[in-house]
Amino acid sequence: MHFWLVTILNLCILIPAVLGCIRYSKINRVYYPVVYCIWIGAIIEVISHLFILSGYSNAVVSNIYVLVESILLSWQFKNWGIFDKRKYLFTWLIPLFLATWCLENFVFSKIIYFSSYFRIVYSFIIVIMSIIIINRLIVTERKSLLKNSTFLICIAFVFYYTLKVIVEAFWLYGLNDNQFSTNLYDIAIFTNFFANLIYSVAILWMPNKQRFTLPSS
Repeated sequence: MHFWLVTILNLCILIPAVLGCIRYSKINRVYYPVVYCIWIGAIIEVISHLFILSGYSNAVVSNIYVLVESILLSWQFKNWGIFDKRKYLFTWLIPLFLATWCLENFVFSKIIYFSSYFRIVYSFIIVIMSIIIINRLIVTERKSLLKNSTFLICIAFVFYYTLKVIVEAFWLYGLNDNQFSTNLYDIAIFTNFFANLIYSVAILWMPNKQRFTLPSS
């Protein structure tokens, strides 16, 4: 796929990032972590492309971002109540991500190389949590799921992070030199593009902040 087409498709993350800025003051605080994640992702995307155009690798900034992303998305799932019955899971999840990231980037490999193992681990966990939330919403939600921001975001997560696991596995085991892996990479680019469009719609549907009024005397 042409470099500039990939650049344009990846930079479409600026669309939900801008919408998040416009709606931020009205959005329910429950959704703040995913909005922060989109903002940081947009900044990293711009920086990464500047690095690439300058002839440098974007591995370091990318590796730092995926760690931040894993923490922010874990926080988002906590806000959605996935850990309410098992709070200890959240207590251990962040240390798990930190330990896996540090081991791969500083012990078994170097931060100047893309951390595929960490990406596979946290992407798989994000997919599992997304499926749990989707199943819960299918049972409990009475309104249209297509207007439910949580449902839309989780659907995007399932498609994007599932494909991410597959792509990283191909790169990890050296299966990136054939036409199938090239096609898979192209699919990942378009999946990322459509995920950003879904995030944009989700931000538009995000409920407003709850307003509290003093009880009448």
